[in-house]
Amino acid sequence: MSTLTRLVKQKVITKEQASELEAAAQSASVSVEELALQKNIVNEDILFSAKAEELKLPLRKVTAESISPEILELIPEDSAKYYRIVPLSLKNNKLEVGMVEPENTQAQQALKFLARQGNFSYVPALITPSTFHKIFAQYRNTKTETGKVLEELEQEIKIEKPTTSGDAVQRVVEEAPVTKMVAVVLRTAVEGGASDIHVEPVKDRLRVRFRSLGELHSSLFLPADVHQAIIARIKILANLKIDESRTPQDGRFSATIDDKSVDFRVATFPTALGEKVAIRVLDPSKGLKGLENLGLEGTNLTKVKDALKKPFGLVLSTGPTGSGKTTTLYSMLSSLNGEGVNIVSLEDPIEYIIEGVNQSQIRPDLG
Repeated sequence: MSTLTRLVKQKVITKEQASELEAAAQSASVSVEELALQKNIVNEDILFSAKAEELKLPLRKVTAESISPEILELIPEDSAKYYRIVPLSLKNNKLEVGMVEPENTQAQQALKFLARQGNFSYVPALITPSTFHKIFAQYRNTKTETGKVLEELEQEIKIEKPTTSGDAVQRVVEEAPVTKMVAVVLRTAVEGGASDIHVEPVKDRLRVRFRSLGELHSSLFLPADVHQAIIARIKILANLKIDESRTPQDGRFSATIDDKSVDFRVATFPTALGEKVAIRVLDPSKGLKGLENLGLEGTNLTKVKDALKKPFGLVLSTGPTGSGKTTTLYSMLSSLNGEGVNIVSLEDPIEYIIEGVNQSQIRPDLG
């Protein structure tokens, strides 16, 4: 029984929809599943549950964080992208491979070749396109460049390890490998469209996570030895005290990446395993949008515009991290800004500079 037949039997779609999908998919040379998702005809989970029954394969829901960099290396990034296959887990030299299209003969042949080259056996499993994209994002760690820099950095740490003086830490932080490593992390975040960077110690290593589309994904793991140097380098960039690790600190800095200036807001936080650093990526080219570009349409857009015309009142912008609270408020400020008005804003912190608006940083410590 085909996937479409199962969906018809489950009354998810009609026979007419199934026939139209089949004909359109054949005409466009795409899979039925891909077309059904493009047209938003059926929910992804329901669609792939039916496909799993058809192929008699397990449908895996795997978090990106559970995939270690070592396992990712078993399937090259290019192959993963082209065939939409990703490694899920490795037990007793048997690799479970997530596939969006297990029925694709080219993907099957490529997987057999990779298994011979890597000297491992494998078992296929079905994954949804959403799961694939989340796991594939783990490849965004610029392996070659990171590996070279990491070797240099570890060497510097070994050289300085006999002494723990402040001067020694300062010397290591100012060395090129540390500077390069932090630059690689910042550039990878900006190029990948991440809104936040989390650099945090875990049990036996340093984890770097990027927030993309509201979710955090582990993108890089570094040896525990480089923790102090990496955190200190970020502190220096943000003009923070590198010898203060017991209390939280806040700062910011700017860097030019791909010929554009990007601001980074830094917050440190002491944990039981050492200091954690959270960095908000503030790309002005993405932050300042017009009201029409926020996703608001029709009545909702009209309501917002009408509210902004009021001489007094309150606008409350709420939502989880990365949902667009700050972007929305800055868009509102920009729409009100003009030569005929005087705007004063109290902000904590100021994330984007808007020319013509009198932006003031709130300082609770000064009252």
